[in-house]
Amino acid sequence: MTTTNTNRPIVKTIDPDLYAQHTFHMKRATSYTYNYAALDDYILQNWDNTTAKQIAHDRNEYFDRVKWRVEVLRARGHIKAKGSKKQKLTQMKRSLTIKLQKVQEKLEQCG
Repeated sequence: MTTTNTNRPIVKTIDPDLYAQHTFHMKRATSYTYNYAALDDYILQNWDNTTAKQIAHDRNEYFDRVKWRVEVLRARGHIKAKGSKKQKLTQMKRSLTIKLQKVQEKLEQCG
């Protein structure tokens, strides 16, 4: 009796071209020996709720490798970027506005 795995990789099914060409990134690694499909699927499923650092910890992967795969998946449009520049600038504006209000209150108290 033969058992087969019916769970096909999600990203590999959606975008097979992503795995068509070997990416040279490690000096001593043999071509096509590292399978990114499992890591990509984990990132795709958990990206909205988890940080890249936590994904690296959960998968026992190097953080830089996870970061690189996130960039690849983001460039291909499979995941969205977290914390865009606009969001960061809006948060900075909010904090500076609060600080400005405090300074204005102190100025009014001084006379």
